Amino acid sequence: MDKVKSVSKYNRKDHTNYYKYHMLHRSKSTYFIIFVMLVVIGWSIYNSVNMSDPQQIMISWSLAAFTVLMAPLLMTVQINNIVKKESQERKESSDIITVTKDKIIKNNDKTEGKVVIGWHQVDAIHENKKYIYIYTGQNQGIFMVKEDIIEGDVESLRKIAEKCMKRNRRGKINYKEYPRRKKQKW
Repeated sequence: MDKVKSVSKYNRKDHTNYYKYHMLHRSKSTYFIIFVMLVVIGWSIYNSVNMSDPQQIMISWSLAAFTVLMAPLLMTVQINNIVKKESQERKESSDIITVTKDKIIKNNDKTEGKVVIGWHQVDAIHENKKYIYIYTGQNQGIFMVKEDIIEGDVESLRKIAEKCMKRNRRGKINYKEYPRRKKQKW
């Protein structure tokens, strides 16, 4: 099959899952925040061992607790704000994504125009149990819900991607599956 097509009604939960996945797997700022949290915790441990003033120790551990609690909270609030805005704009609409050997086309039944992505623009494809994420850059991408594929199947998409995606220096494509399956030769 040379074509895979999916039609997905807008679902707030799917978009929330997309942004959560993106933050954990593609966003470098998440790792920076984790690094800062570890530095603050290390600083608090250092202060606990080397300082005798209980007030200084309490302040450093309060800062560490604040950092550890606020970072995930801020990420969650950011995701919820993005999805809230998106859901107001796209309520009751459907995304139609068509993947062929030439291009990927995404259009919405409520808006005019469409997004056309050439395979040379595809940076990576990630797949998990429910979704296929097609990234065109570090912070941009689209996703398909596997259950909503009406033409073709996931295996066809993998074959099209294997043929059409640009290869890295080692001759491999950036196609990742979570949880990992047995290795296939690409």
